[in-house]
Amino acid sequence: MRRLTVAFAEGQTTAIAFGAEGPPDLVFLHATGFNALTYRSILAPLGQRYRILALDQRGHGRCPLPAEPTALRSWDQYVQDFLTVAAPLWGQATPPVIAGHSMGGAVALMAAARRPGLADRVVVFDPVVPPDGLRLRLLPLVPQAQRIARFPIAAAAQRRRDRFPSRVAAQDSYRGRGAFATWQAVFLNDYVEDGFRDTDAGDVTLSCAPGWEAATFAGVRPGVAAALKTIACPVDLLLAARGSAVQIDAEHLRLLKPDLRIETMSGTSHFLPMEVPNIARERLARALAERAGTGSVMPMAAG
Repeated sequence: MRRLTVAFAEGQTTAIAFGAEGPPDLVFLHATGFNALTYRSILAPLGQRYRILALDQRGHGRCPLPAEPTALRSWDQYVQDFLTVAAPLWGQATPPVIAGHSMGGAVALMAAARRPGLADRVVVFDPVVPPDGLRLRLLPLVPQAQRIARFPIAAAAQRRRDRFPSRVAAQDSYRGRGAFATWQAVFLNDYVEDGFRDTDAGDVTLSCAPGWEAATFAGVRPGVAAALKTIACPVDLLLAARGSAVQIDAEHLRLLKPDLRIETMSGTSHFLPMEVPNIARERLARALAERAGTGSVMPMAAG
């Protein structure tokens, strides 16, 4: 694994990379509150054959971009960040596979719709796909405190404990609880490594501040599903079997994009990459093989 700093028009962000140097074959975007390193154990084995890049998005992980909660009114900021990051990175004739989980999956879909040719194909793990409706469309007009109050998940994020004596203490607090209850251990370890920053006082604090995480949760807007109508490249959509963030039925999604490949992962929750990482990795490998035109997936060690 290599750590990178990626400069672009708005400043710079951080990333992790696997495989040979050069333009990426796959770019991965993480979920709200997480970071690129969280998905290391899924992505690292793909580096045996492909060039893999996972980005820290604004306000997450080690990304140094400004993250002022009152300035975040929708996920358009994340989409624009990704599009400007992509401009200097894409150097090959064939664009990369773009993949993401949860909010990262929604950003991948919206970015691919906004810029034709951005992706050779898109793979998303239980992306946030809200229903269309006037309530969500009018939310930017509502004061931020009221927006956050309307989303229980955002209100809970704002109350989240943001300091611990150490990363080990944070892991002990999270292990087997709440959103982390179903995670395999390696994912929690990797999340905590970049999910916290050392302070001058000797303890650690969340990299994704509770206020920024809350603003992100409250920033969800309609339009993710509609993006499917515009995306010309193949899209793989992997759904959680329970508690899915995709709030539009599969039949309607297929009307928007008839060639959409949808798969529901048995026994999984919204955190399916952390629950069935081998399957998540295989679906990414399949997309990479299809991009390369090989039509077959090379077996890889779990790593």
